[in-house]
Amino acid sequence: MANDQLSVNIATSKLSPIFADNTAMAVRVKASKNSAGEVEKEVQLEIIFLDMLTQQPVGRFVMGRLTARELINGLAQNMAKLEKEIASKDMPKPQEIAPTSSSKYW
Repeated sequence: MANDQLSVNIATSKLSPIFADNTAMAVRVKASKNSAGEVEKEVQLEIIFLDMLTQQPVGRFVMGRLTARELINGLAQNMAKLEKEIASKDMPKPQEIAPTSSSKYW
């Protein structure tokens, strides 16, 4: 049910696809010592999508560690599907849009 609603929301979104042919990445680490003297860290990954023809950034996204791992897994799964599709002689099937994980906020 939630995936159906997500698919509808994506399909009806006013967001336009933006072309990017390169990426840049940065890691942000924030650290402090707690009252026990132990170091506590918070990390974020920043991905900047670039259009190399215009030499301009076209998108900038910052995510936490768990979301970055989900992105890696989702990209790997989709690349495997893409390679299988390219090797196939059949006509492509309609694409399914779904989240890369079932993570939830509590």
